[in-house]
Amino acid sequence: MQKRRCKAVGLTRKILSFAICTIAMMALLSVHLRMFLPYSKLPDPYRLPHPQIEIRDKRLGKGQEQSWTSEITAPIVYKGPLSSHQCSNRNPNCKKLWKPPPNRDYMPCTQPSPSYTSPPESRGYLLAHTNGGLNQMRAGICDMVAIARIINATLVVPELDKKSYWQDSSNFSDVFDEDHFINALANDVKVIKMLPKEMDGATKAVKYFKSWSGINYYEEEIASMWVDYEVIRAAKTDSRLANNNLPPDIQKLRCRACYEALRFAPQIEAMGKLLVDRMRSYGPYIALHLRYEKDMLAFSGCTHGLSPAEADELKQIREANDNWKVKDIDPREQRSKGFCPLTPKEAAIFLSALGYPSNTPIYIAAGEIYGGDSHMGDLRSRYPMLMSKETLASIEELEPFTNHLSQLAALDYIVSVESDVFMATYSGNMARAVEGHRRFLGHRRTISPDKKPLVRLFDKIEQGKLKEGKFLSDWVIESHKKRQGSPRKRKGPISGTKGMDRFRSEEAFYVNPLPECLCQGQSRNLNTSVGIRSSKTLVRVEASMGVSFLSTLPSLVNVPSLTISSAPTIRCPSHAVVVRCNKTDTHVSGENVFRRRDLLKCFGATVGMELLATSGSFVEMASAADLIQRRQRSEFQSSMRQTLLSAIKGKPELIPCILTLALNDAITYDKATKSGGPNGSIRFSSEISRPENMGLSAALNLVEEAKKEIDSYSKGGPISFADLIQYAGQSAIKATFLASAIRKCGGNEEKGTILYSAYGSNGQWGLFDKQFGRTDTQEPDPEGRVPQWEKATVQEMKDKFSSIGFGPRQLAVMSAFLGPDQAATEALLATDPDVVPWVQKYQRSRETVSQTDYEVDLINTLTKLSSLGQQINYEAYTYPVQKIELSKLKL
Repeated sequence: MQKRRCKAVGLTRKILSFAICTIAMMALLSVHLRMFLPYSKLPDPYRLPHPQIEIRDKRLGKGQEQSWTSEITAPIVYKGPLSSHQCSNRNPNCKKLWKPPPNRDYMPCTQPSPSYTSPPESRGYLLAHTNGGLNQMRAGICDMVAIARIINATLVVPELDKKSYWQDSSNFSDVFDEDHFINALANDVKVIKMLPKEMDGATKAVKYFKSWSGINYYEEEIASMWVDYEVIRAAKTDSRLANNNLPPDIQKLRCRACYEALRFAPQIEAMGKLLVDRMRSYGPYIALHLRYEKDMLAFSGCTHGLSPAEADELKQIREANDNWKVKDIDPREQRSKGFCPLTPKEAAIFLSALGYPSNTPIYIAAGEIYGGDSHMGDLRSRYPMLMSKETLASIEELEPFTNHLSQLAALDYIVSVESDVFMATYSGNMARAVEGHRRFLGHRRTISPDKKPLVRLFDKIEQGKLKEGKFLSDWVIESHKKRQGSPRKRKGPISGTKGMDRFRSEEAFYVNPLPECLCQGQSRNLNTSVGIRSSKTLVRVEASMGVSFLSTLPSLVNVPSLTISSAPTIRCPSHAVVVRCNKTDTHVSGENVFRRRDLLKCFGATVGMELLATSGSFVEMASAADLIQRRQRSEFQSSMRQTLLSAIKGKPELIPCILTLALNDAITYDKATKSGGPNGSIRFSSEISRPENMGLSAALNLVEEAKKEIDSYSKGGPISFADLIQYAGQSAIKATFLASAIRKCGGNEEKGTILYSAYGSNGQWGLFDKQFGRTDTQEPDPEGRVPQWEKATVQEMKDKFSSIGFGPRQLAVMSAFLGPDQAATEALLATDPDVVPWVQKYQRSRETVSQTDYEVDLINTLTKLSSLGQQINYEAYTYPVQKIELSKLKL
């Protein structure tokens, strides 16, 4: 009887649990949610996505959920002390460091005037080829939107720059939300994804639009070209429009394009928000745009703090770059005029003088810092809590963005715009774009170091004539009171400048869109998502939950909703997710009144969130062990590559065989059975002796000898043949490109190495290097999967490449892998009409200094080939770290 009663009770509990889960999940799916991920015990205003705006009753309006790039923010009002790990009693002014400057009630006002009409009839098509890095392209794209409006053109989605220093192959839709861009501008400009096929034979003109041109230039000179041409192509997009003296509606259109239409792609926004959430878990943070990178130092000629060898390397890079016109630069003069980026050490001194404590979390928004740890040591010793996207996210999380510098820069952009404090050590495109965006979003604290007087102080400190302390701190704080992002009108040209220098000296429009796009005391831009406080109703519930993918949903799902929130609050533990419930029926009278069903849905959603929370967090922070393992793998991989390079350097005649060895081991992949691929099977005597592998034994012997040496110093076990063969192919490619650069420098090895370092595509190897941890198969792959390349017809080669998902492009770029005589292989491939355009493209590319097209496509193809059918073990080659027994330490 007792057993039956227990079973009945247990069954009842299960039924009730199931019913509660069902109701909660239905409520969770039916209610509109906005989640704000808090950190520490900070006040609400610091929580993502943006602080809520208190709007007077007369401003109430319905909003739509938008991405973080188009939400409006108001001044963040400090409501309480920061967490103890941020501010101490010894620093009573600490809380002021995080408080944004007063925005004097400036609000975005980008709506057009009443006389603004829908797009007039298009007179032709405007093509635009952007140039520069991410932020230079962003500004150029927004200018092209305005120019298309001025000349009555249909704008074709702009092409992104793929040939500049950054060598990023990303398309527009890889970086930006293409559909949103088109739809958001529907009332301004007609935008299409590509030129219609019927326009292939249309009359076209390639035009270099004059820099900083006003509306008259476009209405008269450019618009007159429609008489002779149907398609106009803008060869460059940067700085094509004047900063000032344009009609207000054109200026507002530029802001709508920049801050509302030009949204990052969903996967970038989601990853960016995740990085922000993880930074916020440490408390308020500074985003430091540390432009102490090789390309910037070489371009600017700044060498302060560098060794003579480093300074000479930068000079040679500058001399080798034909696009950089100025070659002879006096580094001392550059620095004395404030034209150099601050060094990491100088940035640390400056932040200390402002009063930021040593436990301040700092996000480094930059690429690879020149000199690495040798120059970052001074900054890290003062501020050990240095973070970056590489330390905040796992290799797997960043993998989709690796090899795409524009996408990585977009992540830095998001974390920088959302930071509590932003500081740039150099006023480049990134710094200017972030400053402008932060001004538009409520004039957030943005510190601009006054470098010209600062370097004199830094020099005195270096010479021992000045000590850090109260005098330096007082001077820095006083002289930078008005350099922290507070509202001001855009600066005009420098007095006395004339001609093009006059326009160049103006403050850029996208650095400070005030006065045209920011209005004081009113907001005429209520079409974006805003939080509204109502005196009538209040619903706000906090449910304890870890960081999860759900935190990114608000930017990925657009749902018409009215966010209702007011005073009463139910407080839960500090690590919580705020669930703000939205009224779902916004078209009934008394729209500010919450109905009973709305409350039930809200609390049901909260229960659902709690249930999800108990199932575990979807996203976990990287542990110290993860970071140690990454370092172990990275160090081992570096040593392994060095061993391979040394082996290949001793036998360069084997390079063609090594490339074919890597290809033949990988191309055994069969999609139908998901077997084969780069699994090291070619090491078996029965497979290496097959006709298609004839002549590859010497290459395999080289790999086997290298393996013995590598295994001798490996702490994480023997390296697999599957990894080693593919990395031998990589090393052979690098050796070939380096040899090519040396030949182009007349055989001078030192200059050739510098040329390859400056122009080579080493950054493209990122994804390949992360695929480290292949497992060896224990038996040969089936016969008949690899053609005899020297005897195969072009069609047989095409069929084989097609079977693994490759086309004529990949076949052409892999010509060096298809036998010992690359020239003969390319001559054969050139007989096929599908392949010949690609053969010719890569032949032309190899004649250039950088070989960018050829090298990038080859790296990408080998990366894809070397991962076919492989499950990567990301813990391979790692090993336990010896624990220190504290009891045995003698202190």
